[in-house]
This record gives sequence, C-alpha cells and structure tokens, in this order.
Amino acid sequence: MRSRPGACKARCLPLRSPRSRSSETFELGDYFPVAFTGVAVGVVIGGFLNARIVCRGMRAMSHAAMTGFGVVAAALLVLVETQTLSLPMFMVLALLMMCASGLMMANFTALAMEPQGNIAGTASSLYGTITTLLGIGIGTIIGQEYDGTLLPFASGFFLCTLAAFAIVLVTEKGCLLQTQHHPI
Repeated sequence: MRSRPGACKARCLPLRSPRSRSSETFELGDYFPVAFTGVAVGVVIGGFLNARIVCRGMRAMSHAAMTGFGVVAAALLVLVETQTLSLPMFMVLALLMMCASGLMMANFTALAMEPQGNIAGTASSLYGTITTLLGIGIGTIIGQEYDGTLLPFASGFFLCTLAAFAIVLVTEKGCLLQTQHHPI
C-alpha cells in the first residue's frame, strides 16, 4: 500500500522541524526533549495566567498578547539575522512566544464565537477546520524554506504576526486594546 507523501509531509512537518532546527543549530542531541518541554511550558504558563486575568477583558488581553508576541518575534528575527542568537536566548524567546500564544488562542477563539449564539457549535467546528488547514498550509510553506538555519522559522513567525495584526485591525475596525465589546 502506497502512502501519500504530500499528506505525510504536512502531518509530520511540525514533528520533524523542531528536532531538525535544534540538532543543526544548537546541537542539542539527546537534550532536545528537555529543551522542547521547557519551551512548551510557556503555553502552560500562558493558560494559567489567562485563567487568573481573563476577567480584566479578553479583547484587550488578546491584543496585548499579540503585541507581545510580535515584539518577541521581531527580536528573534533580528537575532537570527545578525547571527547572535544563543540557545539560552532562543529558549527565553520561544517560551515567551508560547506564553503569549497560550494567552491569545483561547481568547481569540472565544471572541470569535461570542456573536455566533445558537450556532456556536457549528461555528466552532468551522473555525477549527479553517485554522487547522491554514496552519498546515502556512507551516508547510515555512517548512519547505528550511535551510538549516532559523531564518525561515523566525521570518515565518514575524510575517504571520504581521498578518494577524492586519486581520485584527480589520475585524476590530482599527481599535486595539479595548475592553468593551462592540456589536457587529
């Protein structure tokens, strides 16, 4: 039975790419799982932080987290471009991006579902499908650019953050960091 290489490549890219980057760039070898877990802790921290401060306003918190993510992505890109990125700095920046991601994802999803009312379940399924397909497509494009350096990775984060800013500016009608909900 023949497998579909394109489908396998898209599914396996997220699993292969971090190991390749760490092995070629930082020479982690057997310590890769420890480093990967350390970065993943950022999502957990973001989730716990979100639970504590979400009452201050989902919209403003999501926008602030996206802004923080963008600043960290820009710093990562500059350090990669100047070839001054060390493993400890990469770990800190990656942890901060994952923390910001943990703050953003749940809140942006909840904000997207807020006006859906009775069809929120269907809308949530559609939202999940669309974001997954976009993630696969964008991740595959970025992964295909992998050249043994972190440049495609850092550029991808930065460009995706700029695209996210543009989408949020359009959907929020140019208003960022506001706590009030504006009817659609």
